[in-house]
Amino acid sequence: MKRAVERKAQVMQWLMILGGVLLAMWVMQAKAMDQNTIAIGVISPKDGSSLVLAGESHEESIRLAFEHLGPLQVGNLQIKLKLIPWNDNGKPEMAAEGAAKLVHEDHAVAILGPVNSGSTKETLQRLRNEQIELPVISAMSTAPELTRSEGRDKNFFRLIFDDADRMGQYATFIKQEKGKAGEQQFLFLYEDNPYGEGLKNSLKDRFYTPNVIALSWLETRRRDCVNPQGNPYAGDFEALRSGQCFTAEFIKLLDDANINNIVLLGEIAGSLALVNGLRLAVSDLKFDYFFVGSGKRLFDEAPVGSLTIGDPVLDYQRASTAELEHNWRKLLGEFEERAKKDRADFMMTAYEAALVLHSALRLTLNGHDELPQPHALRQKLLRVLESEMFDSLEPWRSISFSQGDLNQIPTAPIYRITRGVTREDPLNSHPWIHIAVAPYSPWLEAPVEVQLNAHGVESGKLGVYRVEPLSNHEHLIEDRTVKFSAGKAVERFHLFERGLYHFKMLDVPYYPALSETHVDLSNTYLISACAALVGALLAVSRATATIWTWLIRLPAGVAAGLLLTFCSFYGQQVSGWLPIPSFGSEPVVNAMLTGLLGGLLGPHTMTDLLLAWARRLLPGKSV
Repeated sequence: MKRAVERKAQVMQWLMILGGVLLAMWVMQAKAMDQNTIAIGVISPKDGSSLVLAGESHEESIRLAFEHLGPLQVGNLQIKLKLIPWNDNGKPEMAAEGAAKLVHEDHAVAILGPVNSGSTKETLQRLRNEQIELPVISAMSTAPELTRSEGRDKNFFRLIFDDADRMGQYATFIKQEKGKAGEQQFLFLYEDNPYGEGLKNSLKDRFYTPNVIALSWLETRRRDCVNPQGNPYAGDFEALRSGQCFTAEFIKLLDDANINNIVLLGEIAGSLALVNGLRLAVSDLKFDYFFVGSGKRLFDEAPVGSLTIGDPVLDYQRASTAELEHNWRKLLGEFEERAKKDRADFMMTAYEAALVLHSALRLTLNGHDELPQPHALRQKLLRVLESEMFDSLEPWRSISFSQGDLNQIPTAPIYRITRGVTREDPLNSHPWIHIAVAPYSPWLEAPVEVQLNAHGVESGKLGVYRVEPLSNHEHLIEDRTVKFSAGKAVERFHLFERGLYHFKMLDVPYYPALSETHVDLSNTYLISACAALVGALLAVSRATATIWTWLIRLPAGVAAGLLLTFCSFYGQQVSGWLPIPSFGSEPVVNAMLTGLLGGLLGPHTMTDLLLAWARRLLPGKSV
């Protein structure tokens, strides 16, 4: 009796030790998820807005910068910078909601964006209302009031000129262009939003002649306009592009006011739609057009001879040295390859915003042995941004801030739109597929999930390649046909061999050129094994057992726990009718509980099952 009590006491002591080890491993696993990782939010519109192209260029330019910069090395700390995108659809309220989510849930230490001034204003207001200190670094928000109002927000830093600076330069150029041509009449057509109104006010205040009529885009069109099928147009831009929806008063104004010049003040998509409509509605009248913005679409579609003032650009033809020209050409070429866009869409200020943030983080963390808490890191980062000087892509221009504004603004390029040849073949859309996969996939926990977004493609063949670790040679191990629904598809691959895998479309253009995941062992199965051992010890110790019983039943319990954990992970991917236990989506918790359950049931259930099989196979033997 005494020996049995001592044995149970020893078992309980071992159980307590194993439980402590298990708990410590769980805590270490939880901390490892976020250790030495800094989250950075990127707010851009990806759909539902005329700013989609700008939003895509904004995010891709930022990602290219961080790809070049790599992890942040400060002393002995190597820090991973994790970009967390948020799609605001170009809507201010969604941008503000995204900023709150990035702070409270993702613990972001800075935000790159938003793209438009309206979203930036709403984001700053939300942070101000919640008394959150967080750097908001915008590469495209040009509204002057963001920094020139009395209550300048200390969270805001602008990497571009404001509307007043750019429109002042534009007004000077237009005066040089038209000032000697005699009396000229100008029509300002501005978009009905803060961006368009800001451009109109800034240009009109600095314009050289009072002969200006200003109308909003909505003031030019009839609200009851329908298409030839009798249905309302899908949107304002489609109505403007048709040329059938202008009001009679507007057409009369164009005829009677002797308008020579039309200045389009708004987003490129709307400006081009308006010009296309004008050329259809009043084809007998000729105007000189002035735009705001740049990019391949504007250069391709705007009337030949038009003028536009663009965003800051890397003009390698104006580079001061051959080395600088080479570096800029290489950078723009990498942007084309990565983003699958024209180099004219590269957003210099977005790339520079990433450079500035990377340098500011390095200065902020200098001398630290471990990462500060997000709140403390944000406060220190704000002070560094306000006080330090940073490099730009232009070696003759440094970046520093005064009250959130750049001390040295980049030049706004002015282009005359020309085309060397006129293409007669029809415009064809270019199909492509975007592939997204997590860079790391834990082994035997779940299938590897590949997300695909198709543009102009209904189906395509997706291949998965295994990369040999020594030779880096790729071997195709599986290919399958993917059919898209609403342009999206998700494919899951069961990759049971550890290593590096690449994913490629075999018959359709795709990007990025390198989509890879590394399948490797995580700590979850070790946690499951420890929990199963604890469960097996509890199960075996409840009855008198010999040393051989312990040696047989303990491994059986551990094996049962590991098997149950594996079935639980993969059971989450199949129909819910299968009686496989699962304890939530957190892998560590699920592994611990399924391992413990398997350890409790396995020593008797699995051993009895093996003995029963042995008796069937060896009927003449006593087992």
